[in-house]
Amino acid sequence: MQVTINGKMNELKFNFKALFTANSEYSTIENGINQGNGAVLLFIRLIEGDVTVIPEIIKVAGGFGKITNEDKLFEAVDEITDGGEKIDEVMDELKAELKQSGFFVKTITSYKNQIEESIPMMEEKAKTDDTMANNLQAIKYSVKLLNDNL
Repeated sequence: MQVTINGKMNELKFNFKALFTANSEYSTIENGINQGNGAVLLFIRLIEGDVTVIPEIIKVAGGFGKITNEDKLFEAVDEITDGGEKIDEVMDELKAELKQSGFFVKTITSYKNQIEESIPMMEEKAKTDDTMANNLQAIKYSVKLLNDNL
């Protein structure tokens, strides 16, 4: 998919640089430590249909460097989605392109496998920890989404 910002047209590339940027800029931070799950979180948002992830994917995969004017980024989203008329097509294309990247698929699959292996431990902890019990349903939902969409 090609995107134009400030008159510069770039092809979105889901290469190692995009993976590194996603994990650097969009990962959760726990106890001051970057969890390295930014690519996974962007993919989950994409498969959930969160249209607000599109500008973030452009930032990660567009190769435009620092985009200082968010209005230009939003204009690019409007352009590629034809003012929102083609939003589903764009979301499907982004998902397909992301799934063609060995870097992203490997990272997402590894993350999913780690979570799946941890679920029995989390289920045991959820018996005595209300916070874990509340989070466990969301975690299982995310794993199901990943299994259904990889």
